Amino acid sequence: MPIELRLIRYVIAVAEAGGFEAAAARLHMTQPPLSRQIRELERQLGVELFHRRPTRLTEAGRVFVESARGVLVEAERTVERTRHAGRAEGGQVRVGYTVTTAFEEMPKLFAAMRDRYPGIRLDAREAWDVDLGTALHEGELDVVLGRHLPVPTTYQRIRLRRDPYAVMVGAGHRLAQRGTVALSDLRGETLLFFPRRLAPHYHDTVLSALGSSGETFHVWENPLPGLRNLHLNLHDQGFMFLPGSLGRQLPNGVACLATTDELPTIDLEIAWRRHPSPPVRALVDTARQVARRERWTS
Repeated sequence: MPIELRLIRYVIAVAEAGGFEAAAARLHMTQPPLSRQIRELERQLGVELFHRRPTRLTEAGRVFVESARGVLVEAERTVERTRHAGRAEGGQVRVGYTVTTAFEEMPKLFAAMRDRYPGIRLDAREAWDVDLGTALHEGELDVVLGRHLPVPTTYQRIRLRRDPYAVMVGAGHRLAQRGTVALSDLRGETLLFFPRRLAPHYHDTVLSALGSSGETFHVWENPLPGLRNLHLNLHDQGFMFLPGSLGRQLPNGVACLATTDELPTIDLEIAWRRHPSPPVRALVDTARQVARRERWTS
């Protein structure tokens, strides 16, 4: 049966005040109507919540009050979240993101924000990890999206996407027609990678994942890095090692192969400053909803 929040507050007030008269004074009402309403609630529940003379909780009353306090806390949180959303009708969020998020995650997040909060302006910046880390430390960004970003400890972060690694090869590669490969199948080939100085943590994490398979590869650092130039560098030899979700965004002439090795995932995270403004909170909440809708963490 539904119970009004007003009645829940009444019961808690009597329990905390130790009597109906003291509770009525706290609630700025008279004692008779307070007693009548709690009697009616007890009748509807089919149990007594209080012993009278002296007033004290019954066992059923203790159970009710313990649960009721949680209900009130959640109700207050709901009101606060609603107020925050209402105040997020306008404003600006400065968003930084890496190139691996530019093809799917950021477009879907931007579209969702336009639908939910058309008055919020997103000032977006695509950059390499080192540049995003510098911008965060200098207070130039409110939110960042990326994989293994150097995020300050003053920021909160959550995972938006769990991604397996995949191997990218040119269409003329000897393994291009296979749907899956083991890293041992690539033994003796060269890993095509971006320069470490652009994203040291990401760079080291990827090499560590490769090394966990027991294989080692020569690394060639691309002087013209970026996924948009992928087809210029993948020919009959060499491979790239990237988040598997990028396989749906590849240019012509590039094949995506799932790996059969047991490897860690390469996860996408969103990070934001603690005590965010209403527009930032709106963006983070929207990102969570998009991730659930798209089942990115499945």
